Amino acid sequence: MTIERCWVCGADDLVERWTGSGRGAGTATESGVDPAAFLPSADQFGRTVSAVISCRACGHGVVSELPRHDAVANAYLEAADPVSLREEAGQIETARRALARIERWARPGRLLEVGSWTGSFLVAALERGWKAEGIEPSQWAVARARERGLEITDKELDDVDLDDHAFDAIVACDVLEHLADPGAALERFRHALAPTGVLFVTVPDAGSRLAKVLGRRWWSVLPMHLQYFTRESITIALREHGFDVVEIRSHPKLFTVRYYAERFTSFVPGLGSIAARATGRSRFADRLVAPDFHDRMAVIAKAR
Repeated sequence: MTIERCWVCGADDLVERWTGSGRGAGTATESGVDPAAFLPSADQFGRTVSAVISCRACGHGVVSELPRHDAVANAYLEAADPVSLREEAGQIETARRALARIERWARPGRLLEVGSWTGSFLVAALERGWKAEGIEPSQWAVARARERGLEITDKELDDVDLDDHAFDAIVACDVLEHLADPGAALERFRHALAPTGVLFVTVPDAGSRLAKVLGRRWWSVLPMHLQYFTRESITIALREHGFDVVEIRSHPKLFTVRYYAERFTSFVPGLGSIAARATGRSRFADRLVAPDFHDRMAVIAKAR
């Protein structure tokens, strides 16, 4: 497939940012996908399913060959990641902080989370008085969410009917970068939001200083990421689909020291394994931390 124009801004000045490389490059279009690459704790850093094309005008990146929809759908359907269970306390606290920002723009009401995983955001939303529900394709994650007493629809977004103006907030954390057509999702969100509702999205920031310094070794370059947003491109995409951005900030997430040490092991195998072993013996291993590398962004937008 040849990409001639940027789907975000329409510019035709495109350049290859990263060639497709690493184990499994191209497999998303030839022989399916590796389900292990479609987990929250996946660590196949620097690997892409095909070359990533970047727009010189807005900086947005997209893979040049999209994975087969059925292969990706099956990968998400079967995804299971026990590491997520160990990290739920940090996920809930990250959600609480996000909700505090959302509530500057909307009073608690009906909230929909797209890509709910095991439901930690919904747990935090219920604590704060929201009527919260979610959509999640992973059967394993849905089972965990329902164990927590949460209202979850076990389908993909495209298979769910959303009533017009039904929600006071829609949340999509770490979702848009996985979609072949984020614009279609944004259109659905706009129609489903109440007139005074807000959209909260988080995505990696491919225009950040860290992303530029690390290049394809940046830890958000992963096989399941199809889109690479910059602050400019996410703002344009939202505007083109009927939203006005009211807030955009960096978005650190809380995980245990142990989790970050494990990710470091995958990023720098030799040195990282030493750090991971030392952390495992430390009394600080389960302490929650949220280092801000300024390479993730949270965006709050209101529909026009």
